[in-house]
Amino acid sequence: MNTKIDTEKSVRCASDKDKWGYMIAGIGHVNSFGLIYKDFIIETNSNAKSLTTAHGVFSMMLAIGGLTLNVMSKSYTLRIGGCIGAFFVTMGSFLTIIITSANQLPFTFGLLQGIGFGMMVPVCYSTLNHYFVKKRTQVMSLIKATQGVILIWYPQLIKMILSNYGFRATLLIISGISLHTFPGMSTMVTNIKKTRTANEIEVTKERDENVDLLQDHKMSNVSNENKTFDKKKSITTLGNNFLEILNVKTLKDPVFCNICIGQSFVNFSDMIFFILQPMLLYQYGFDTNEVAACISISAGADVAGRFGLAFLSSIVNVNTRLLFFVATLLTLTARIVILHVRQFVWVAVVTSLLGILRAWLHVTSPLVISNHVAHKDFTGAYALFMLATGLVNIVFSPFIGMLKDVYQDYIPAFYALTVCCLPCLFLWSLEYYIYRNKEHNSNPIDTV
Repeated sequence: MNTKIDTEKSVRCASDKDKWGYMIAGIGHVNSFGLIYKDFIIETNSNAKSLTTAHGVFSMMLAIGGLTLNVMSKSYTLRIGGCIGAFFVTMGSFLTIIITSANQLPFTFGLLQGIGFGMMVPVCYSTLNHYFVKKRTQVMSLIKATQGVILIWYPQLIKMILSNYGFRATLLIISGISLHTFPGMSTMVTNIKKTRTANEIEVTKERDENVDLLQDHKMSNVSNENKTFDKKKSITTLGNNFLEILNVKTLKDPVFCNICIGQSFVNFSDMIFFILQPMLLYQYGFDTNEVAACISISAGADVAGRFGLAFLSSIVNVNTRLLFFVATLLTLTARIVILHVRQFVWVAVVTSLLGILRAWLHVTSPLVISNHVAHKDFTGAYALFMLATGLVNIVFSPFIGMLKDVYQDYIPAFYALTVCCLPCLFLWSLEYYIYRNKEHNSNPIDTV
């Protein structure tokens, strides 16, 4: 027992002092998706449902990529899985150059890039969790802030490239940028030794004893019975392996399930909201310069929120789950406001507020999970979370696009996205109320 405690202390100290852990970052063009594909969608007579479906498939493939990585991690290092994910992302990005309709985006963007990102994201978070324990919130904020600094100028850069080189050349340049994922994944340090708990040792011991008994039983049975037994044993082993891949034991934790459900709806709502926001601003009558400015303002506020959270977490201990809840509540309020204003100044102000709140949501989302589950279970737990998010996306994304197509207006779709914040607010409040009552009832009141 003392040895285990000493080991955990040494890992904790070594991790938080290792400055190489800060060398993890990445960029993406999801915020500029509407800016890039606006004219293409109009020219090809594509509908909003194709666009939202592509992102629904993307989220589902994120989950499948995470599960694939979880399987591979049993035999290979996470770094290898990350490099394979980088290959899928790059291939999907280059294939997007030759698309002729938005109906092809579910394959190039949704399937290929989705499964690629699904394999890369857990590698990055696992590396962070390996490097840092006490400073996870601070480091995650700094890394996300570094990423955000790049994203501030990304919409302006995309606008310049589109005007000078055109749609196809812009996609080619974006594909070239995606090549940075290969050196990025190669730098991931994921040589984390696997430890066995006392429960696992007991299970292994019991399994070995059962195998010995079964061997004796086989010696006394005919060959036909042996074949029947081997078949049943293979089926049982296959079933156990499948359950292990899905990390089903984590689903026995009702709090983890509640976290997954709440965050899945919020993350789905957040992603689709910022993807469709340029379309909404065009509907408001804004020109391309104003739309690009709003996207940059959102990215700048995102960076400010991440640096602010990094500074705050260095001073006080931040309750990441409480912060996620508060940010979700404020996000719901701000989205209702932005649907009732039309002046550029006020839209920019509310957009900046949403950018700050988005930073808090993105930074705390993986930390809420990593702070709840054991480190060795994080990869599987995060894969289950991505699976839940993927299911929410694949079910509700077409519905959001259909609302726009039916009403020929983005406003109903954005109200539906705003409502998607409610499952988190309601279910997490209900969980707090239930567990608070349990704690109150478990503490007897002393009487005089």
